[in-house]
Amino acid sequence: MEIDIKGGMRFSARYGETIPKEFYSRSPETVASELLGALIIRRLKGRVLGGMITEVEAYFGPEDPASRASKKGSIGRAMYRDPGRTLIYMVHNNWLLNIVTTAGGPGAVLIRSIEPLIGVEEMFRRRGVERKRLLTTGPGRLTRALGITKELDDTPVYIRGGELELLHYLEPSSVEIGRSGRIGVSKDLETPYRYYLLSSDYVSR
Repeated sequence: MEIDIKGGMRFSARYGETIPKEFYSRSPETVASELLGALIIRRLKGRVLGGMITEVEAYFGPEDPASRASKKGSIGRAMYRDPGRTLIYMVHNNWLLNIVTTAGGPGAVLIRSIEPLIGVEEMFRRRGVERKRLLTTGPGRLTRALGITKELDDTPVYIRGGELELLHYLEPSSVEIGRSGRIGVSKDLETPYRYYLLSSDYVSR
């Protein structure tokens, strides 16, 4: 049964179910747009932290100048992993959380922002900020708030009860999505591949 919550958005009919591995066996742009409104759960030392995904970016193979797949090294090779596994690397002293996708080639989705919903007090402690909006708006902020580091690299996000798990939450068809160019890249594709929830205040600016 679908429940209207606000602004025409509805909980998914699969609310609370773990998003399965095959969800990620598609193109990065499809996975990215459909992850908006999903719930990310982090289990950390007996605590549960989490929030709703509000902003993502899609990255492709070597033809994408902003993608790590276009560069040599271990991070580029990691984009060829099985779909639904994490790819975590550091940029400017910030850990970035990506989920590997596949549809005949390498790809990944960068999780840029979430709306904090679970374990918010612990997130405040970890972040040391006073405004809730500043907890997780930005890829480095959200990894610090959720305690996500390189130790979780190559972790599957489709295992029920795992350290990092993605769940169905909002119905994808009920959310209004904005698009723009990807943030902080020196070269970008002509098509915009940053997706975000237009109704959310928890989006990086």
